[in-house]
Amino acid sequence: MKKYFPIFIASILVGVYLVLSLVVFPPLYLSKEIPNPQSYFEIKISNQSLILGESFDVSIFSKNIGDYGDIHILSIGFPSLEKITDEVKVINSDFNHQYNFIEKNTLVGSNYSAGDQKVESQYALIEIMNRPSPPNGSYDFQLMITPKNVGLYEIYVKSIEIPHTSELSHFPHQGMLDPQGEYVSVYSVMVNP
Repeated sequence: MKKYFPIFIASILVGVYLVLSLVVFPPLYLSKEIPNPQSYFEIKISNQSLILGESFDVSIFSKNIGDYGDIHILSIGFPSLEKITDEVKVINSDFNHQYNFIEKNTLVGSNYSAGDQKVESQYALIEIMNRPSPPNGSYDFQLMITPKNVGLYEIYVKSIEIPHTSELSHFPHQGMLDPQGEYVSVYSVMVNP
């Protein structure tokens, strides 16, 4: 009898483990709410119209207004540029990761897939992220732009929270779709001769 006692105890422990792992823990895990981080931003542009050779400032205040998120991404697109040059200068950033300059034809994430789906960028981008993205975490990003051509100078701005769990995880929620299949807010400045 004493010889089988350790086997008996081990069998009971294995049985308890199996009951906990197959019956008790899965419903507890599945009953947890899925976090719903919500992206938001406000943008200020110093001049709506300027003369070629003058500069304008772009100030972006970006925020997670929802639940805790893993990553907060701000993306600024420049449809008239193939790469970021001295035309665009970063003045200030309080994101905790370094911004990236992305050239045209670089593979970038699309369709809010967190990088699982990729397409080639159709124009130059600046992407920056904050990790983690706590509720009410807010971040400022400032640019000084000196256009080199006359005409309408456009900027596309979007913000995405990861995990992307709902339509509220990106901002804007509607409007123009960029080549990445994601909504952007379009801002423009008229550059006069």
